[in-house]
Amino acid sequence: MTTASEFDPVFVHASPRSGSTYFFSVLRRNESLLCFNEAIMDGKRDYGHLKKAAERDRLRVKTEQWNVNHHFLDREDYAEFIDAWDEVMHLCPEFPSFHDYLPPDGVLSPDLLAYLSALMSHARLQGKRPVLCEINSRGRAGALRGAFGGFHIAQYRDPLSQFGSFVRALIEGGTWGFLSTPLTELGTSGNHPLYRLVPEIWRTPDLPWRTANRAQFWVSCARQLAATASVRPDTVEKLFAWHMYSWALNNLAAVSYSDMDLDIDRTHDDADYRTSIEDGLARAIGFKPDFNDIKKYDRYFEFESFDVGAVCDQVVSTVEGSLADGRLEAALRTLGTQPPRVPVAIAVELLLSKIRASRASMASSTERRRISAREWRALAEKNQKPWFNPGVLRVAEYIYPVAAPMVRAARRVGLQV
Repeated sequence: MTTASEFDPVFVHASPRSGSTYFFSVLRRNESLLCFNEAIMDGKRDYGHLKKAAERDRLRVKTEQWNVNHHFLDREDYAEFIDAWDEVMHLCPEFPSFHDYLPPDGVLSPDLLAYLSALMSHARLQGKRPVLCEINSRGRAGALRGAFGGFHIAQYRDPLSQFGSFVRALIEGGTWGFLSTPLTELGTSGNHPLYRLVPEIWRTPDLPWRTANRAQFWVSCARQLAATASVRPDTVEKLFAWHMYSWALNNLAAVSYSDMDLDIDRTHDDADYRTSIEDGLARAIGFKPDFNDIKKYDRYFEFESFDVGAVCDQVVSTVEGSLADGRLEAALRTLGTQPPRVPVAIAVELLLSKIRASRASMASSTERRRISAREWRALAEKNQKPWFNPGVLRVAEYIYPVAAPMVRAARRVGLQV
């Protein structure tokens, strides 16, 4: 583990529903740091309207439709972006989340480079170390390290419980977005050598990813969600497999290029491990964080339509096989201009051990829930959207440029009345 100098950036590479916002909040409490949560996020450049209290209230109502367990936040997680708005946010790329998620030749795109550089400069001008806590950076960890140096942390969570959190969002909030994220990650960079390791049977659908304008972007996202929300009997098995392959391969990308790995579950469960993380962070970033308010949520689901353990075995076999024949290391080396910092075999053993521990935790859990094939179909049908229909999508692509500004304007008028 290396130690960053006073104003070197700190990067946290995580994923949705992995405790990433909690860790952001832990780091944010220290006044020597200026922490940005999810800078590499589609739609971030639109957050300027949140300078208005009425718009913040509208967003708060929207996000409280289901319990996201962000009770630890003492202010909105986008507050730092609002403060930096005039100086920085005009540089934010339009749709950065999955564009070059696995950067060609391990090099960041110029627009993303300029935007992140501006955020860091904003922090340094205030005498603070910049911290970027990301959920769309694991595949970019090597490129970010090559561009900016700094101290890098790969954060991850029990993959079976994390998938359960994705399912909970659908059950309680009608939210498909978390379940569709692995599909989009694997699909938009599907020809990269890292993702070509995924066996043919689990490859994602070949869906076009077009972002030349907002209408195209909206339709691209809608197609991904529609594939996620299919009522076909084998859909939930595919969703789980895509999640597990994304979890394994992207966390390998992050761990391989990071200085520290942070197992958020062990931070909760193991006092000695928590102390080692606190001490390591104190040496690296100059203060000892406080994890005393950490909470853990076990979200285990079994499914009638497939065997969770069998899919896990296939993922483990794929990773071990590609490590043995050299394809995994070769693929990971393409993600940065420098070789990985952590030997690939060590990163593999770390994450496969986590999968084994996850399976053991699920097996011993008395609160895991079983979902029948009929229940899943009913859940998918209940949360179908009209624009999941391909015909509606084709029409919407032409209507969107006209309709979307009108809808946004109507919302603003409604807030003012």
